[in-house]
Amino acid sequence: MYNQLMEVTHTMNQPQFSDCLYFASARLNRYIAKIGDTKFKQIGLSSSSAFVLMCIADNPAINPSEIADELYLDRSTITRFLDKLEVQGFITRVSDGRSVKINVTPTGHKLIPAIANVWDDLNQTYADLLGADTEKNFRATLNQHFANLTN
Repeated sequence: MYNQLMEVTHTMNQPQFSDCLYFASARLNRYIAKIGDTKFKQIGLSSSSAFVLMCIADNPAINPSEIADELYLDRSTITRFLDKLEVQGFITRVSDGRSVKINVTPTGHKLIPAIANVWDDLNQTYADLLGADTEKNFRATLNQHFANLTN
């Protein structure tokens, strides 16, 4: 049914979804994220929660805005991840006047090696799917295009 709709749409001189950069990049992101979430689920985290935890581990006493800036996520999204990580006992939040400082707990630090292993496995999975050189070049191209668009 969907393919028939796309054929009709395309014959009416309207572009296919895949002709749109937004759609093509969002579709790719969803596919890549699905693989990542499957891998990180093995250690009880979403990929985004793992990235937040790694960011905090690399930047002790970081505040939520700094995490949001580092990971290119909205502050409200970061707050939701922090709430979950705090309930799980992986982080602490300490108010310092008007700011909040976030640190990884000893329990959270114990999870960092597992996150690193999943990260390595995930990158190997992408290299296996695309070929190592293609994956490396594709990642470099994505980073370069991001830099071009944001500078």
